[in-house]
Amino acid sequence: MRFIDDKIRVICEELALHMKKKLFDITDLLYQPTGYKEGDALPTGEGMDPFDTHLTIGGRDAHYWFKFHFKTPEKKEGHEVYFSLTTGREGMWDASNPQAILYLNGKMIQGMDVNHTEVLVDYDTEYDAVVYFYVGMHDDLVAFRPAVVEIDKEVEALYYDMKVPLDAAMVLSPKSNDYVQILKRLETAEGFLDMRNPGSDAYYAGVKDAREYLKKELYEGICGKHEAVVSCIGHTHIDVAWLWTLAQTREKAQRSFSTVIELMKQYPEYIFMSSQPQLYKYVKEEAPELYEEIKKAVKAGRWEVEGAMWLEADCNLSSGESLVRQIIHGKHFMKKEFDVDSKILWLPDVFGYSIALPQILKKSGVDKFVTSKISWNETNKMPYDAFLWQGLDGTEIFTYFLTARDHTPEGVNDNGTTYVGYIRPSQVLGTWERFQHKEYNNDTIITFGYGDGGGGPTRDMLEQQRRLAAGLPGFPATRIEKAGDMLARVEKSFTENCELLKRTPRWVGELYLEYHRGTYTSIAKNKKNNRKSELLYQETEKAAATDLVLLGGEYPAEDFYNAWEIILLNQFHDIIPGSSIFEVYEDCDKQYAAIRAAGEAIKEAKLRALAAETGKAGIFVYNPNSFAASATVKVGGESRFVADVPAMGWKIVADEKTVGKTTVEGNVAENQFFRMTMDENGEITLYDKKNKRQVFAKGETGNKLEAFEDFPRAYDDWEISQYYKQKMWNVRDVVSVTPIFDGARAGFEVVKTFSNSKITQKLWLYDDIAKVDVENTLDWQDHHVILKAAFPTSVHASVATYDVQFGNVERPTHENNSWDEAKFEVCAHKWADISDAGYGLSILNDCKYGYNAEGNVLKLTMLKCGTYPNPEADQGIHEFTYTIYPHAGAWRQGDTVKEAYLLNEPMTAFPVEAGSGKLADDYSFLACDADHVVVETVKKAYEDDSVIFRAYEYENRNADVTFTPGFEVKKAYLCDMMENELSEIPVVDGKITLPVGNYEIVTVKLVK
Repeated sequence: MRFIDDKIRVICEELALHMKKKLFDITDLLYQPTGYKEGDALPTGEGMDPFDTHLTIGGRDAHYWFKFHFKTPEKKEGHEVYFSLTTGREGMWDASNPQAILYLNGKMIQGMDVNHTEVLVDYDTEYDAVVYFYVGMHDDLVAFRPAVVEIDKEVEALYYDMKVPLDAAMVLSPKSNDYVQILKRLETAEGFLDMRNPGSDAYYAGVKDAREYLKKELYEGICGKHEAVVSCIGHTHIDVAWLWTLAQTREKAQRSFSTVIELMKQYPEYIFMSSQPQLYKYVKEEAPELYEEIKKAVKAGRWEVEGAMWLEADCNLSSGESLVRQIIHGKHFMKKEFDVDSKILWLPDVFGYSIALPQILKKSGVDKFVTSKISWNETNKMPYDAFLWQGLDGTEIFTYFLTARDHTPEGVNDNGTTYVGYIRPSQVLGTWERFQHKEYNNDTIITFGYGDGGGGPTRDMLEQQRRLAAGLPGFPATRIEKAGDMLARVEKSFTENCELLKRTPRWVGELYLEYHRGTYTSIAKNKKNNRKSELLYQETEKAAATDLVLLGGEYPAEDFYNAWEIILLNQFHDIIPGSSIFEVYEDCDKQYAAIRAAGEAIKEAKLRALAAETGKAGIFVYNPNSFAASATVKVGGESRFVADVPAMGWKIVADEKTVGKTTVEGNVAENQFFRMTMDENGEITLYDKKNKRQVFAKGETGNKLEAFEDFPRAYDDWEISQYYKQKMWNVRDVVSVTPIFDGARAGFEVVKTFSNSKITQKLWLYDDIAKVDVENTLDWQDHHVILKAAFPTSVHASVATYDVQFGNVERPTHENNSWDEAKFEVCAHKWADISDAGYGLSILNDCKYGYNAEGNVLKLTMLKCGTYPNPEADQGIHEFTYTIYPHAGAWRQGDTVKEAYLLNEPMTAFPVEAGSGKLADDYSFLACDADHVVVETVKKAYEDDSVIFRAYEYENRNADVTFTPGFEVKKAYLCDMMENELSEIPVVDGKITLPVGNYEIVTVKLVK
């Protein structure tokens, strides 16, 4: 017979109509517009106005209080009663739609949203209700319609007993035996039903018989034949900021987490997992009673706290030390608050993953990594979903890609997966089908639950899971469990099968996301604030540690910890990438301004305290870097050259005026190193006098400014689409070229215009340093433009080298294959370089991250100014510096790394009077004898007054490295990144020596 599936579908629709009944609307309401709530106080009704539920309310980011009273009816056997709230936005995207918190009789009960419209209440009970209502981030009007509804639990149970296997059958081929057997049993079960008079004895008898038949003949009869398991992990992915502000995220966390706790009371099998300690902190501050409920659930094994980092941080732009602090802050919080030692880095939605991560994770006590974002690649599909990821130094970490997606017919694109899953037959089967290399492991994960304020899992998901747990014919069984338990089982199976099969899935190198490449550049001010704040607090920690050790000064540990927390917060993967709304960056500006002012004040106070205890008068020059160096510093508004300032220390130099040696005549500036010629387009040629060659290719100029039309195919502020190169304008409208002089440097100021914008560049040659600094001031007033500075080099190379966290990576300058072609825009930190065996050019920068290299041409991306979600993105004044740094040999021989550090962590200089002489006039706090090792971090230990330093090797060579502290050290210990002691290091003649491997990061504790 035909159309049996349609018949079952219609019966299910009828059951859905009969299982829920509205008992009454709640119409006697009071309301009041409000802002973001502060504290726990609820409105009393005073000053509130009556509200007509036939009307609507609205306002972007608007809030309202509602207050009303209702009484539920007497208990009805086999039924449950619910408070219901609808807004007319049900079924729409949840992230920025109406959301609410329900309080009953003065207690927070549950969040409500477009996916969670009902809250279980008691029969025969009077309730004083308050609703804190958030309209959303749209400008539409919404309704507020509260009611009380009743659900017939037996009818609801039959509905799911039939609907779930029906949906499962619809996924299968009608020719398959599994399809036939499911439909046969559903048809038989339907035959028991008497649908003439819903609610009658005959009706309920049929419902009971149908349920008993399905239990015996379907769920216990033919289910559970599939070997695989799909682990279902309750989850809600909450972006800490994006299309809403941090203040709204505080509310989203409360709503979502209270919804989880309430559903746990109804579903004993429900286990929930949430990462991001930042969210827990918000809840602790805003809703302490809810926070205590969460802690009880954690202790009971119902709530899993995992994730390792403070929040889901961007892993392209955050510095190496920031990534370490993300884990330190995250693990510290989880251990202190929940007694959990986090072992999984959980980053499902981050836009690419640094090659430094495997080593950082392993040395921080994290042994697994989970994501799904790489499935968003727009060109290539990753070959594995469970594999060993090998980082820069060779460290490997077990990595698992989430594969949740609905079933798709064979041949349909199956790349994309989701971390916002839904438990339904199509997704259970699709998740398992999408998983590659099942010979290593047969279990997969669905993280189920609406995200971003959508409230997480729903009753519908949990009801479907109860049926799918049986393992319907043709489907893997589902199982609700903890991510940690599932991943431990998967890793064990993976390891055993790698040994059995004599092969191991392994990915070597960075996990580059072939998407969202514009995030390296969008909202330039935020990236600048991040870079400056990271380095400021590293420098300030060094100065404070020096003051603590030498003078017994106060080390403001709490201030540092709190400031780092702000830095870490703003590294969230939709804040620092530049993909959030305008208001988010207003908050960022205020936060960065506050911590930068505080950090600068501490740094200055510490350096002046040290300077006051030196002996002679002169200029106190402080070098925060771990190598002795010569540089140009500013004193009294003038640039002066200082030579041989000790590593991580200071030198008192004479206060003498500088007589500049760099000349500027006509359009030529010249020093002992270069002859720089300015042409009529404001571009330069550069002749290297020491190496007797042109820096740029024959017939080419350098420092070309190129503007490209930028209309990406999707995700405006996130994205650069490869076709952007098709429309380019040379920026050559020169307003003026003026010679400029400043003590130990001289050059040209070039002013150009482009469209509605103005570009001012100061190109400086230095008397004693072989580089060209380009100081930029942009008054930018254009949209949908990518601005790049291009440098056509005179070298031959098939790869360029880019600075990344704790090291560097090589990437192709060609498009030999699809993987090479996809890297048409890449992320780097302080420098990028293109070199051959004899010569090269590095482009250093102090706050930029986007680069690309095409053949012999290296380009720095200066701006990208989209309009969504921030219509004012990158409008206004931009100030930054990049450096043209030619060198003999490759970047290793050219000291590119040291020059990049000197640009980013410049020396500090100020006049001093003769002091006490307690401290030397020429002093190094910590020096390293290896020119391929950088000590990047020096700080006080978290647990005591010992000194911690963190160093890394950056030239891919190993050696025994000696570190020389400028103070007495009694003991030294090699530590992990959490500062746990691993082994003692001998102290010999006040020095310590330890082997440092290729690209290895080492953390050492020095006990005074």
